Amino acid sequence: MDDTVVSPGFPSLEVDEKGAPIRRREEEKPQKQTCGMPQRYLLGTIILIFVVLLGVGLGVGLGIGLKRDKHKAPANIVEPYCVDNPEYCIGGSLGSLYYTTNGTFNGTGIALATEFWNNQERKIMTVYYQHCTGEIRWIQLTPQGQWIGGTKSEVIVTDAKNATPISTVSYAINGTALWHLFYIDTNNIVRQKQNSNSTNIWQDGPLNALNLTAYDAPNVGLQACWYGNYYGDSDASKFPTYSGENNTIPFSAETHGMHLWYPTNETTFSQWGWYEGQEQWTEQHTWPNMNAHAGVGCYSWGPGTTTYAMMVDTENTAEIWWKDTNSNMTSTPQHPINEWVNATGYAINNVHPSSSLGYTDYFYAQMRDGDIMGHAMNWSSEHTSSIEAKSFTVGNTQGAVKGLLGTHMSVTAVDDYSGGTSLYVFYQTRGDDLSVFTRDYAGGQWTQGELPIPND
Repeated sequence: MDDTVVSPGFPSLEVDEKGAPIRRREEEKPQKQTCGMPQRYLLGTIILIFVVLLGVGLGVGLGIGLKRDKHKAPANIVEPYCVDNPEYCIGGSLGSLYYTTNGTFNGTGIALATEFWNNQERKIMTVYYQHCTGEIRWIQLTPQGQWIGGTKSEVIVTDAKNATPISTVSYAINGTALWHLFYIDTNNIVRQKQNSNSTNIWQDGPLNALNLTAYDAPNVGLQACWYGNYYGDSDASKFPTYSGENNTIPFSAETHGMHLWYPTNETTFSQWGWYEGQEQWTEQHTWPNMNAHAGVGCYSWGPGTTTYAMMVDTENTAEIWWKDTNSNMTSTPQHPINEWVNATGYAINNVHPSSSLGYTDYFYAQMRDGDIMGHAMNWSSEHTSSIEAKSFTVGNTQGAVKGLLGTHMSVTAVDDYSGGTSLYVFYQTRGDDLSVFTRDYAGGQWTQGELPIPND
């Protein structure tokens, strides 16, 4: 009756009395159900639930994962100063992830006190360093060649600034051994601790009362030097007394004293002096155009009346300055008396901007590439020069061993039982170590070792 085409397999249409097809829906067969739900919907429901659970699981898992990652790898915090000046920084100041949790502090100061006057009856030397806990401790080398100490029982101070420079001066007077230790505290104040074999107690030194403030930077220089006969200061009256009158105790061959250098700003060092018998330090000299982040070296125990100071200028050149205190000589433009003069005939170029400096028989500096070099010197006031044929690079049997860039360093020379002399050079190569390099004074192969620093 119409154009409808019925496909095979479909039931025929019913018609009414007029022959017209009756349009009605075919009755649907009952659907099978599972859990009260038609099976054809069940699969879709299951897929939907799976997708929802997967999303929730990923969200929770990602959150937990991020928390765990944050716990395992905290943010690496760099000190603001070091972002623009990394060459003047070391250790944790370059990134909090570089702080050590065992051994020495990454960037520890290193200082030595040898005891050449006691015929090696007690110890050969004492090394002062900063532990990973931030404490300044000591460890000693015995005549038997063993390192002892370095534990919580050997703590001297707990208020040291991170990566503080450390300097020591030791000497003996009338059978009494004395030690003076200098460092910078957490408030950037230069501090002095002193001890003797008669008390064996570390006490505050007179410098503390002055509250001298060092330049506030992550890595700066600091150096104290012993003056056995106090060369470099001919005018004893400059030292203060309790009464306020001029000092009347003259310098002599028996006078023991110290000089101290510390930076007051980015390019200036201040020099202070003190000697045994005086109650307070006095300011002596200002050194402009110097690199506050580099170390200071000194040589004042040789024969004659001339003393030497080594400093790094703002162009990263290690300079040598001299001062002759012989008041019986006539001052000339070429050889002034009682004035600090640059020995312009010799300098070490291209040292690391934070190079530590040291002198005992050889003048040591860290080069730009990290090598520690020793320079044999001919000390002669304005004619001071280097004996390049005897200079060397510190290392081990494999060759040169670079120090951490900007590592603190300390050096000495110690008499051997065999009658010879050995060179000792201490610096860091990893960050949690305190490495020592030794060699015979006359030459030969360097050997490398590490001091046994306790972790706790």
